[in-house]
Amino acid sequence: MINILKSDFYKLKKGKAFWICIALCIAFAIFMVVAIQTGMNRAIANPTLDAENAQLIEMSKQASGVWALQYFLPMGFNIVFIGIFVAIFVSSEFTFGTMKNTLSRGADRIKVFFSKFTVCSCAALVMLIAFILAILASGTILWGFGTVTLSAMLNMVLLQALLIIAFTALFVFISMTMRSNGGAIATNIICVTMASTLLGALSMLFGGSIDLSQYWLSTSVSKLATLTPASGDVVSGIIIAICWAVGSILIGTILFKKQDVK
Repeated sequence: MINILKSDFYKLKKGKAFWICIALCIAFAIFMVVAIQTGMNRAIANPTLDAENAQLIEMSKQASGVWALQYFLPMGFNIVFIGIFVAIFVSSEFTFGTMKNTLSRGADRIKVFFSKFTVCSCAALVMLIAFILAILASGTILWGFGTVTLSAMLNMVLLQALLIIAFTALFVFISMTMRSNGGAIATNIICVTMASTLLGALSMLFGGSIDLSQYWLSTSVSKLATLTPASGDVVSGIIIAICWAVGSILIGTILFKKQDVK
């Protein structure tokens, strides 16, 4: 297991996808902060009765680095880049025949799966931290840091990290199962951007008595991207993250053990 991990961490360090996705997380964070500041300036310079302008003016009154973090985290741009990275990192092992070579040397498939999950989780957490720091830094430069306690900030970051790890487990499962860069990238992006909507529509088909989107990871990311989350949301978010992570790992390892790797 140690040798497999060392090999995967080496590939992570040398791979371009990891560094490109980190750069994109930082670039998008800065771009979004600058974009909303531009919108605020335009709204203040040309105040109208337009609802969007009124909203931007109201935002400008409470804007800060901490506020920006709570505003942009639920959008999930960083999770999209994580999904793309995992798809490339994992699927390329099958595309270039590296996975076949690894297994032919007698590597245990469960250990291989857990190695991919561990390395991808570490990479995902680095991307999350880079995204958070970029938002806080750019927001602080424009509006000031804001008021926040260390415990509240730490609580929000840790909850987001748990949900990111759960997302990563799902992405690894999808990528190991599909074994195709394009298919894995597309599916991972859909999981982040469209799954909540699709689950909501599915709930309506069955009468709407249960909103399935409430049990999806993106919903928990949105609910817990705040310094003052409801205790019920915290508990449900932790349970949802654990269930999706454990389920993805279990199903993923079972399917990977049965796959014929060529």
